Order: sequence, then structure tokens, then C-alpha cells
Amino acid sequence: MRIGAHVSSAGGPAAAFGRIAAIEGEALQLFISAPQQWKPPSLSDEQVHAFLAAKATAGIPAFFHGVYLMNFGSHDPALLNRSVASLRSYLHWAGELGVVGTIFHVGSHLGAGFDAVLPQICGSIREAMDGAPNGSRVILENNAGQGNCVGRTFAELGAIFRGLDNDPRLAVCIDTCHAFAMGYDLSTREGCELAMEELDREVGLDRIVAVHANDSKMPLGGVRDRHENIGEGHIGLEGFRTLMAHRAFADVPFLLEVPGFEGDGPDLENINRLKRIRDELKS
Repeated sequence: MRIGAHVSSAGGPAAAFGRIAAIEGEALQLFISAPQQWKPPSLSDEQVHAFLAAKATAGIPAFFHGVYLMNFGSHDPALLNRSVASLRSYLHWAGELGVVGTIFHVGSHLGAGFDAVLPQICGSIREAMDGAPNGSRVILENNAGQGNCVGRTFAELGAIFRGLDNDPRLAVCIDTCHAFAMGYDLSTREGCELAMEELDREVGLDRIVAVHANDSKMPLGGVRDRHENIGEGHIGLEGFRTLMAHRAFADVPFLLEVPGFEGDGPDLENINRLKRIRDELKS
């Protein structure tokens, strides 16, 4: 189990490896374009070579996070086309740069209902995958449930997997804060077992390739996406100890997306809190 984080790619994607090393992270997540803009990633040959060299030196797994604007449940053809193009571009670069894959939010059904937009979602994700035929993983993230978001439950993720014929490139990233907000009590042994049984039934535990390790400012079932530093929220240190002890996560990287104790994002203290739990579980 590697403990890592999302860090900035300011100054070029290769710079992210220096930032993750500074907080002693063992896995990396980054954007390769502005997360709130449609402008597609554009990397020069120099940036590609620098990234590949830094990744080889670091020897750690890296993940991309797709832009926040994507919505595969949109009624707007222009927005849907932009979403497909954005994911396709990220998948292309993931293959070129040898990262594990691209983690992304599916979007919102905008009141139409999940079942109504499911065929469109599957068709659009398939279009993006077919446009980037490489081995990088297509990693769906569970949602916190606010509004009309898609992927709130593991059953919804499973329906998307089945709609895509359980393509071997498909994978999941479990966000602990999002799951907790949706009522999956990952902080207790019984709750964690029940959640993982549902995930195994719907998707398969072997499809978990990353965890977004975030404590929750909101109580269980709060249905709001509010990340907190590890041990400072409603999941708590004991909750993460329970979660990290589950067999489903034994070899899965944990990626922090927490606010940080100085407000600058994931930091050494958050990394160390998870490492201490990991070490205690080994002893």
C-alpha cells in the first residue's frame, strides 16, 4: 500500500515529482491541464521527455485526474462533445506518459434520472476510449451524492461497467469522503465489509486501482463533498485504520486530496498519519 497525494503540476507535469518527493509521497496524482477549463493538454516533446525521466527516477505510480467540467450525462450536445474530447485527450496522454490512468467524475443527469442517461454515458465514454486505444486505465470515481450526480452508489458504477461490457480498461477510484457522505460507513468493520461486498458484487474488488484518502467534514450520510485532513473529520484515525486493514486495499495506492494543515493541500503530516497506520497494521 503506497501513500501519496494530488500535487500541483505548475511549471510542467515533471515538476509534480519534486513536489511529491518533498512530502515523502509514494504515489502521485496530477492535472495536465487547468481543471476548470476546456483547453486540452498540450505537451511539448521536451515536457514529455522530462516527465518520463522524472517518473523513471521516482519509480512511483502516477495518475491523472480529468477536468471537472466533463459531464457525460449532459443534454447539451456541445458540452457532451467537449467531455468526450477532454477524456480522450487525457487517455491519450496517459498512454504516452505511461501513467496508470485517468480518474474522473462522470457528471450529472441534471434531473433526467440515472437510468435515462445511462446509455448516453456508456456510449460517450466508449467513444473516448475508442479514440485513445492504449493500455491506460479509465478510472471512474464515486460521487458524494449532492445534486443529480452520477456514480453516487457502487450499483450505479456497476451499471456503467456493465453498459461498457466490463471493458478490461475500466477501473474505480474510491473516494473515502464521498462514500462516507453517501452513507457507506467505511469507518466501522461492519460498514466497511458491507460496502466492499456491494462493490465486489457490482464491479469487482480487482477493479480498485486507487483510493482518494480524505476525511470528511460532514457526518455519515451528509451527502456533501467536504474533505478534511486525516483524523480531523468524522471518519477519524480509527476509521482509516479499519479501512486500511481491509483486504481490498492491501496493494492499492492511497492518494490524499486533503486541505492540509497549513491550507496548502496535502502535506507531510497527512502523509505520515496514513503511513503510521499502515506500519501499525504490519506489526
